Amino acid sequence: MVFVGVTYIERILDINRRVTIVILEGHYSGRYPSRIEDIGEALLLAAPTHKGAVIRLNAGEPICVEVLAEDGVYAFDTHIDSVTLEPIPVICVGKPENFSRIQRRGFVRVDVNLPAKYMPLMRAGQAPSEYQKAHIVNLSGGGARIVTWHSPEDEDLDVGSRLQLEFELPDGNRIETKASIIRISGERTEKGVNYKIAVEFTEIDQRKQDAVAKYVLECQYEMRRKGLL
Repeated sequence: MVFVGVTYIERILDINRRVTIVILEGHYSGRYPSRIEDIGEALLLAAPTHKGAVIRLNAGEPICVEVLAEDGVYAFDTHIDSVTLEPIPVICVGKPENFSRIQRRGFVRVDVNLPAKYMPLMRAGQAPSEYQKAHIVNLSGGGARIVTWHSPEDEDLDVGSRLQLEFELPDGNRIETKASIIRISGERTEKGVNYKIAVEFTEIDQRKQDAVAKYVLECQYEMRRKGLL
């Protein structure tokens, strides 16, 4: 775990910065998008909502706050000092003295629809392969699930096989990563059989991985804002 000091905290804790409130206990335990509304001696955060309704939290309740920064996601543990519902619902929490960078595998997953292409990595003595078209239907900072109409058997792919995977995020950020297959399944449809291939990223530039994680969290934020989560 990487701990970050006060100077960096002051740089990224700014008004309108997106954060995630993690409720640790109770009926509404889970992750909820929020943002920093104001900064003074304490932090004012937009109160979390569920399906359009404000979640009623109590003073003293422990929470974790994850901060979405340009170079990754950071977190600190705190508790609620007070709750205010007017003029807008906010919660007041103490400023952190330090916080930690979230490990890559801790990132959340969201359903997406991103064009992609993949190519089996050659083993010694194998002829070069060609890229196959696919779509990423589920994405996190640590891996993805892709769907393709091309049979994995045609490329001798199985669990443990390695791929070169390329796709582009909506902001134009091009992602290239090596990945390892962890699961393969097939589904017969009216158009034929499509294949779902779950992969784990094994070699990816950290800045690119942070860009993926940031996009995933933004997707989750929008889904919660629309009451879809």
